[in-house]
Amino acid sequence: MNTINKLEFYQKNNIQPMNLTGGISINEGVGNTSSFKDTMANMINEMNEITKQPEQLTQDAMQGKADIHDVMAAIAKSELTVQTATTITGKILQTYEKIMQIQI
Repeated sequence: MNTINKLEFYQKNNIQPMNLTGGISINEGVGNTSSFKDTMANMINEMNEITKQPEQLTQDAMQGKADIHDVMAAIAKSELTVQTATTITGKILQTYEKIMQIQI
């Protein structure tokens, strides 16, 4: 997810920077809040949409409806999105493993 996509995601989901009480404020002042699960599901859905775009643009390019540059840009965006999702997943798993090692 590049910087523009992150900004769009944060604006779309009304995610605010960390507040003084800690944590990330999601939908602050709206009355309902999104859980971590909902936020991750939204990110995954957005990733799925981004990864579908190159296929559709390739079909359009074969029919002469789209430019090859648009196809290449969509492929690059899709690759970057998948790499970012993979990195995020790895970091989440590392964090989970560290939390599980904490002795109570």
